Amino acid sequence: MSSEARNSLSPISLTDRSIVVAMSGGVDSSVAAYLLSKTGAQLVGVSMQVWDYKKSCSDNSKATCCSPADFNDARRVAAKLDMPYYVVDFEAYFEKEVINRFVETYQLGMTPNPCIDCNSRVKFRELRERALSFGCSHVATGHYARIRESADGFHLLRGVDRDKDQSYFLYTCRQDELGKTLFPIGDYTKPQIREIAREVGLVTADKPESQDICFVAGSVQDFVAKIGGRRQKGDFVLKDGTKIGEHDGIHRFTVGQRKGLNIGGLAEPLYVIDLDPATHRVILGSREDLKRENFTVREMHWVNPQLINRVGAGASGFEVDVIVQVRSRHHGVRARMKVLDKDTCSFTWHDEWAAISPGQAAVVYDLQNEELLAGGRISK
Repeated sequence: MSSEARNSLSPISLTDRSIVVAMSGGVDSSVAAYLLSKTGAQLVGVSMQVWDYKKSCSDNSKATCCSPADFNDARRVAAKLDMPYYVVDFEAYFEKEVINRFVETYQLGMTPNPCIDCNSRVKFRELRERALSFGCSHVATGHYARIRESADGFHLLRGVDRDKDQSYFLYTCRQDELGKTLFPIGDYTKPQIREIAREVGLVTADKPESQDICFVAGSVQDFVAKIGGRRQKGDFVLKDGTKIGEHDGIHRFTVGQRKGLNIGGLAEPLYVIDLDPATHRVILGSREDLKRENFTVREMHWVNPQLINRVGAGASGFEVDVIVQVRSRHHGVRARMKVLDKDTCSFTWHDEWAAISPGQAAVVYDLQNEELLAGGRISK
């Protein structure tokens, strides 16, 4: 192992802990299991069967997770690390809590992020319940994120590798969950993780990356049409109501989208600036038409201990300068957050702005863009 990778391995002692390691069959979760195996903790490897692609795709579609090959890779890693390994069936629950919500949200003209629902409703709820049934106190995953404990509670931080940071998907984690969760690879970069995997001979060392939405083999739009069973055509209109074309369904578009509109002959590029599910209209305009001075976020989850205590005590109306990330690959933009109540906040951009999509997550970080403070869903 290189000195760089070796020095980043924290000398933690987990000998008194029993841990379920979520194993996807990829390199990240494999190395997470390996790092924990060096601490003396008692480990149980678990893979989650959450989706069968043949329900929605042709037989020759290539699965990107939950395939027999993935489970075989995870099983081989578990055997190498001399840890028990199980595959658990979460398919019915996943379909209800993640797939159906994903499809319904798209059909309402909003942009969901199913990875957030998967983390909050499956990995950090159902998997934790399964861990308890195994007699395990903690759950570990291969997320690029970090948890730091202080006198006031647990703090959720971005992963060291900013290109791979996955904290955005974890804003629904509660304090009691953070206290029983481990992210072993959060202090590493992706190249370091692959180097460790190669040096210890893990079969997943050079396995390709999975795609963003793991259960979609093909396009999101085709998946939504197939599962949702509705293909309502509609019109492309300008913001003044002028019709300039037709489309095959609002589920094929998201606010801020420019590519894939297939509308030519105009002097300036057009963007999707709104979606109207009642009339099935896709409203188009300029990039400037996307700009919103402020927006509202509901279903707030508070992560930072100080904010939890402040909001929990009934404080409202206070304002804080923060960084807001509105997409998984967004770098974050400075804004003023006003807490309206424990469930709702409003945000006003500072000098820079970002296009927002209703239904998408807005995740709040401190001004160092390091600690995750809170998050919620952008209101339409």
